[in-house]
Amino acid sequence: MYYYIFMPPEDRKTKRLYEKIKLKIGLLGISGEMVQSTPLRTVEELTELGLTKGYNTIIAIGKDSFINKVAHFLINISLAQGKENITFGAIPIEYNESKISQMIKIKNLDEAIENLRNRHLEKFDVALIEPNKFFILPIEVYKNKPFYCNLSTKTYFIKTLAEKIKITPSLRCKIMDVRSIPNLFQKATKFLLSTPQGDKYTSSFRAKSFSIESNELIPIQIDNEILAKTPIKLHTIPKLLQLIVPRDKISVINN
Repeated sequence: MYYYIFMPPEDRKTKRLYEKIKLKIGLLGISGEMVQSTPLRTVEELTELGLTKGYNTIIAIGKDSFINKVAHFLINISLAQGKENITFGAIPIEYNESKISQMIKIKNLDEAIENLRNRHLEKFDVALIEPNKFFILPIEVYKNKPFYCNLSTKTYFIKTLAEKIKITPSLRCKIMDVRSIPNLFQKATKFLLSTPQGDKYTSSFRAKSFSIESNELIPIQIDNEILAKTPIKLHTIPKLLQLIVPRDKISVINN
């Protein structure tokens, strides 16, 4: 059976949507225990409770940031408890710009719920922000004005004035840097791809781990929710998360 964790509804429209989701889940025969996080019942507590009860399939329903939060706690708790073969699924409540819906190639609510019934499993890369913050969706490092930062891998170092940095769970990093500041990575290496875009450069690279440092605390965000702030050190863990996806519709976000 599935264990469904709902994001707290923000308005009546979301409450009605939840009723529709529950009805469709029942009609497709994939019912299970349904819980909703509250100030008194946190996402972490509910996730741990589901695993303690013996559920091995956890489904998150909500926005991208909430879905990523459930995945984070699921990975953390299952690793701490030594649980294997835990499966994760998602029902996004937004689709136009949802990263999770792009990731598993679903376009609407019906496809999301049908996907859970079909239960085709694939393993996906997960990234770790030390010491214990996991993310399964692309993150963004940015603030309301350009910021100086240092990025370093085991072999290379960059100092740049960036407007935004995007990082995928496989640690593909894309830097939107201001053109007037020379990108030292770009000059020193050939593996960094750099493309001029107006007054800015977009540079990209991929590494198994790297760090970001800055003179000020820069937020790291998913869906406008802050996960951490610089300085950070990141690692990618290949094929850590077992995710329910449609057949032959797997996609990795590298934006």
